[in-house]
Amino acid sequence: METRKDWDIARLGWWGFLKKLYRHHKPDGAALIIRLVLGVLMLAAGWWKITHVDLTISYGVMLGFSAGAIVFASWVEFIGGILLIFGLLTKPVCVAFALEMAVIIWGTPSSPGVIYWGHDYNFVLLAVFLALYVGGPGKYSMAHLWNLGKTARKST
Repeated sequence: METRKDWDIARLGWWGFLKKLYRHHKPDGAALIIRLVLGVLMLAAGWWKITHVDLTISYGVMLGFSAGAIVFASWVEFIGGILLIFGLLTKPVCVAFALEMAVIIWGTPSSPGVIYWGHDYNFVLLAVFLALYVGGPGKYSMAHLWNLGKTARKST
C-alpha cells in the first residue's frame, strides 16, 4: 500500500514525481496537469483584466460587449482559475469557461456568426474545457479529497 511518503515531491524530485504519476495514475495525472495549466492561464487573464479594467472595458466595448459583461467575465476567469487549480467545482467552471470561449468564437456582437482568424487558441481552450468537463477533476483534487472524507465517515 502506498503512503503519502511514496509521493513526496521533495524526496522524488519533479522528474521522479512525474514518472511515478505517469506509471500509476495516467488519467488522474492528466487531469491534474490540465487543471493546473488552465487554472493558471485563466487566473492570470482574469487578474490582468481586473487590474486593468479601463483597458479591458474599452477593448470589450469596441468589440460590442457591454461593460458589465466584460467585468463579469473578468471575475469569472479570476475566480474560476483559482477553483480549477484546486479542483473545486470543476464541472461548473468548465461549463462557464466553455460558454465564454463559444461567445468569443461565434458571438462577438460586432460581427455575430463570423469566425476570425486567430480564434484557434479559443477553439483549443473550448475543446480542453469540454474534455475536462467529461473527464472530471481527477483523483488529485480537493473535490476528490472531500468526497473521500464523506465516504469514510458514512462507512464507519
